Amino acid sequence: MNRFAGSVMAVMMGILFAACGQKDFYLRNVPIEKGVWSADRFYRFEVPVKDTVSSYNIYLQVRNDGRYEYSNLWLFIRTNSPTGANLRDTLECRLADEQGRWQGRGSGGRFSLEIPLRYRVRFPNPGIYIFEIDQGMRNKELKYITDLGLRIEKAG
Repeated sequence: MNRFAGSVMAVMMGILFAACGQKDFYLRNVPIEKGVWSADRFYRFEVPVKDTVSSYNIYLQVRNDGRYEYSNLWLFIRTNSPTGANLRDTLECRLADEQGRWQGRGSGGRFSLEIPLRYRVRFPNPGIYIFEIDQGMRNKELKYITDLGLRIEKAG
């Protein structure tokens, strides 16, 4: 490949990668300390919202180590709006199928799964929306859940 073709290819790849990330309105992943999620620990995501016209899709991102002993993960999700309104959801995340194969993408014994939470949501008021997520398993210490994330994209 000549230098010109290589330069064109690099520019095209840059445009492609930039376009892929343009729909993300909010993206934050947090590590779970030492891969042990204590039952009394919740993770908080603060989402600043200005646009009350557009629709958004909301996803949870869960990363687990292959040594995680369950096929699922129960989560309690509290959403607090700037007006003080609260919403509480319970969500079962299926991390493995019936045969025990981990879902999502995997590499080096770690697996990452994006789970739809809500589609085509409109935030009715501008301000900070707070998402708080607790693990709802029966363990005081849930081992091998390594990261938790929240991704919000503009709906297409």
